[in-house]
Amino acid sequence: GRDLLTASKDLTNMHIWLQVMARLKPGVTPGQAKARVNVVFKGLLESKVSATISADQRRHDLDQRINLQPAANGSSMLREHFGEPLKILMAMVGFVLLIACANVANLLLARGAARQREFAMRIAIGAGRARLIRQLLTEGLVLAISGATAGLLLGNWADALLLHMVSGAASGASSIRLDLQPDARVLGFTLGVTLLATVFFALIPSLNSTRLDLTPVLKSTPSGTSSEASQRRFPAGKILVVTQIAVSVILLVSAGLFVRSLSRLAEVKLGYNRENLILFRVDAAPAGYKGAAIPRFQLDLLARISAIPGLRGATVSKDGLFSGSESADPIAVEGYTAKPGEEMHSRMDHVGPSYFSTLGIPILMGREIEAQDTAGSVRAAVINQTFAHRFFPNTNPIGKYVRDTYPGNPAEMVVVGVAADAKYNDLREKALPRIYAPLANPMWENPAAFYEVRTYADPQAVIAALRQVVQEAAPTLPPIEVHTMSGLVDDSLQTDRFIEQLAGAFSLLALALAAIGLYGLMAYTVSRRTRDIGIRLALGAEPENVLWQVLRETLVLVLIGIGIGVPLALGGTHLVRSMLFGLGFADPVAILFAATLLTIVAALAGFVPAWRASRVDPMVALRYE
Repeated sequence: GRDLLTASKDLTNMHIWLQVMARLKPGVTPGQAKARVNVVFKGLLESKVSATISADQRRHDLDQRINLQPAANGSSMLREHFGEPLKILMAMVGFVLLIACANVANLLLARGAARQREFAMRIAIGAGRARLIRQLLTEGLVLAISGATAGLLLGNWADALLLHMVSGAASGASSIRLDLQPDARVLGFTLGVTLLATVFFALIPSLNSTRLDLTPVLKSTPSGTSSEASQRRFPAGKILVVTQIAVSVILLVSAGLFVRSLSRLAEVKLGYNRENLILFRVDAAPAGYKGAAIPRFQLDLLARISAIPGLRGATVSKDGLFSGSESADPIAVEGYTAKPGEEMHSRMDHVGPSYFSTLGIPILMGREIEAQDTAGSVRAAVINQTFAHRFFPNTNPIGKYVRDTYPGNPAEMVVVGVAADAKYNDLREKALPRIYAPLANPMWENPAAFYEVRTYADPQAVIAALRQVVQEAAPTLPPIEVHTMSGLVDDSLQTDRFIEQLAGAFSLLALALAAIGLYGLMAYTVSRRTRDIGIRLALGAEPENVLWQVLRETLVLVLIGIGIGVPLALGGTHLVRSMLFGLGFADPVAILFAATLLTIVAALAGFVPAWRASRVDPMVALRYE
């Protein structure tokens, strides 16, 4: 209900794994609950935050607050994951609907122009204008309801496709089950959109078609090609086509940006070689291992895996690459004084021997974690390049001490090496300070570990042997689930690929609708000007000149639409900037792509009416009316 609150996750930039839900007592407001919870939370922090950390860090930790949020809709990682992308895609749906409505309005304008004499005669014999407008609105409503019904039927198929795409784009979402059957809210929304669309595409043509000067219309020929009333309707149709083109530009530029962003992400350097590299997770807890027995089991299993023929290397770590597993701890660094308000945190990982050589992460200084780094030796640590640049900007870090200041963690670590930066869970993330400690001498107990194995050839060839070795080492463990590193990296792009595919589909649909609208307008224009074209041809005009005149009119509309659409697209770029990677405010490639594609499609749409105009028989045209 509305009285159920959930604690916000925005407490720190560290890993938050606990989510608390509570129900308000009768008569207690959310504000009162927040105040009481934070009194308790502050006391908890004061008792738990270590007194050995720096004053600034302690002040930062003690300044944390819990923010209560209504939980009426529950807590959904799926909603958080796709909330922002789906808002953008809903905006695209609205743009496509706008183009479709403009298209239908254009067709109704042409149809209304063809019925001028009918409307004029009905008004002349006593029919009121309001009566005609109601009739045209009713006709538009029938059209809209038919379209909405067809849309609901197609929606059942589209729902299954969308759910399949969402399942692929959400990490670990293979078991997603969503009820996408239309309910009263969906039907009500569809009805509301239908009525709104009817008003948009039917009202303007209705008003335009019934605003007549009776005498000229009744005196005109049945086709009405020469009537002034007909000529007045050309600007309205052109405005609608320009609107369609401008909106299409917005969608095409957006799709181009998403395509370019995905391409940039795919080109990001990981800092290691992902080819022929596989990863799997083994949890020692179900096998009964505890305490110091956990790292012994993990390293013993690593030795068994390394003995499998056909492997170039094998290693183990607590936080596997692109596994979603990551932790960060407060730290202190020898010789470094924190600036006021500076957060002293570093990502932490425990790794086995040959971790860096197996993955292909270069060691820039010193050495990597080796088999000699055991519980009986000095606690070694390898830091990454970002850590070295931040905390040892003008000093050789080898031999310096760093300390994890999280309460309960053991002694200092001595830096024995500096490794190059590498991507861990997100291709977008900037490199953060990171410490690698030896798995044989862990700072905390963690029964789960990730094994990284590099092969000479196809990794699939050794999966059966890996499963057998793990089963022999711990018969009670379930079969391991093996992933290729290339597959994990590709999976991390599923959300971006999901957005790119839908944005591309909507932009192509918008492009097709705009092309149809442009073709319809030019075909209508040519049909209304058949007699004029025939006269020009009879007087000696070249067919090529007639063709170019119609094409020129088409291209003018396109250029006006592009001129309006490009600034609007640039203005809307900031709305999607958070989902883009490696692109500036205005990406010229995306804009050029949208303008070029739209111009080509528009030229093709306008060519057929232009070609027909150039092939008009003057004798037939002169008898057209």
